[in-house]
Amino acid sequence: RIIEERALKTWQFFNSIAEDWDELNREVLGDFRLPEAVREAVPDGCGIAVDLGCGTGEVLERLRGVSREVIGVDGSPRMLELARRRFGRASDAEDAEDGAGVSLRIGELDHLPLRDGEADFACINLVLHHLSHPEAAIREMARVLRPGGVVLVTDFDRHQDETMRNVYGDRWLGFTREELTTALKAAGLEPVDCRRREVKMGLALHLVLARKRGGAF
Repeated sequence: RIIEERALKTWQFFNSIAEDWDELNREVLGDFRLPEAVREAVPDGCGIAVDLGCGTGEVLERLRGVSREVIGVDGSPRMLELARRRFGRASDAEDAEDGAGVSLRIGELDHLPLRDGEADFACINLVLHHLSHPEAAIREMARVLRPGGVVLVTDFDRHQDETMRNVYGDRWLGFTREELTTALKAAGLEPVDCRRREVKMGLALHLVLARKRGGAF
């Protein structure tokens, strides 16, 4: 019951700040363009790309040009409503004249509305620190990825800024590189690259690229 109450509070928080979310992210990221970094991580010939915790769809927008289909999953109905506005008629369509079709799905990240092995690429950006059990989301991400598929995990390096809990709804004050890579390995995902990027407010990001065991990279 406690977990359910925490999930409800998280859902309510993101509904309440959905309209301001992109601007809040820019306040933290400064001139770092996360959507471009995600796009560069997508493997050539990608069929299905998935953004877990897609928010208003800013990253999905960049994924459309490098994959046949993009899927966004989020637990906030308000966030998904804003994402649908962003994509218009392309949302939930199989094909679109100006890019890949976009499927937007409501769901919890520890119980994804996706089939086993459905995705060729998956990303989870600045989301894990909001979750009660981030390792469960990583396991689910691995489940929906095909063997040899690629994932990108982006999250804050460990920090001590307690204001992030109140303003941004953070549950965790970031993660060390070792914590992220250990969780990925435990889920059957082999890290192949890890970069650290300083952003604003004295914070830094880890960008960890990994592949699912059982296929060629």
